[in-house]
Amino acid sequence: AVVSTQSTGAKQEKSDVKSFTNILIQFIRRYKWLQKTLGEEIRKIMMVMRVCLNEEERELLGSATAYLLIEGIIPPTLLSALTQDHLVKDDVSASFATSLFRTWLEERDMASLTSTLKKASLDPSLQDIYPAHKRSLDQIESYFKEKGMNELVNHVKAQRANANRKNFISRIKRFTNEDDYNTTEMGEYIRDAISQERVTSPYALQVLFSAIANSGDWASQENISDDFYKELKQYVPLFQTIIDTPKMQLELLNKIQEFCYDNINFLKTFQKIIFLLYNGNIIEEDSIIGWYYTHHSQKGQREFLAQMDKMVHWLENAEEEESDDDDDDEDEDDE
Repeated sequence: AVVSTQSTGAKQEKSDVKSFTNILIQFIRRYKWLQKTLGEEIRKIMMVMRVCLNEEERELLGSATAYLLIEGIIPPTLLSALTQDHLVKDDVSASFATSLFRTWLEERDMASLTSTLKKASLDPSLQDIYPAHKRSLDQIESYFKEKGMNELVNHVKAQRANANRKNFISRIKRFTNEDDYNTTEMGEYIRDAISQERVTSPYALQVLFSAIANSGDWASQENISDDFYKELKQYVPLFQTIIDTPKMQLELLNKIQEFCYDNINFLKTFQKIIFLLYNGNIIEEDSIIGWYYTHHSQKGQREFLAQMDKMVHWLENAEEEESDDDDDDEDEDDE
């Protein structure tokens, strides 16, 4: 089979491209032995499209390729050609891919496109098909925004968020596994990550506590040793620099609750952890009481509320005694 793309084809409407590919699809399904050859010929055209096709023709080829991929006539692996340096240069790959993506999303959804990109071994972030100086996720997002392709804008945002989370986890694990860690540097890094919206504060607290809890031998013990609590206590100054609102205190309470629920060997440690953080002035009594009555997670709530019964009762009585003392002081002043 010989696939040719002439300059006059560049003037066809997209509907004409679809009509042409539909005829081709029917032909290939009748003569299946031509299917492999078609894929090979399209790949050959892609490899030379930088010098043999103008931009409009490349876009038509991208659209036709999308239809053929959707129908399973050609293999997704041929898209790996788009990472070739001579195609990445001068936005040739980007132009072809943009047309392919636009056509695909008119026919199918983003999930199916993502699946096809994975089968082609293309980076989900799409960075491999852009020149080095246009490869940042911010630039790629702006590119698709200018093209009015909102689904791809959201896709790139999701890829950025995923990359940010991976980088954050890696950095926090490295901090907690260092023998001579710097809590000041670590605190600054976490605050910057939150303020720059690379991660959310609940996610940051979740990753930090999880990294600490998994940083020692106790993580594999059936009964958590005192070494864990000693290690956690070392991080009190770090938590103090991060947690500056009652809302974040509740976030931490719930993240610890969910961690203890998901890691069975930590199930019975919840109350002791919270008491340690309370003594370290990380979590205030109002937050603990609010969590107990209203704001706790549903995960294992019966177990964790039972663990906290005595502590909450003690905190409430302490508040009442302080209130009574204040009243007595006012009475003495009145006398």
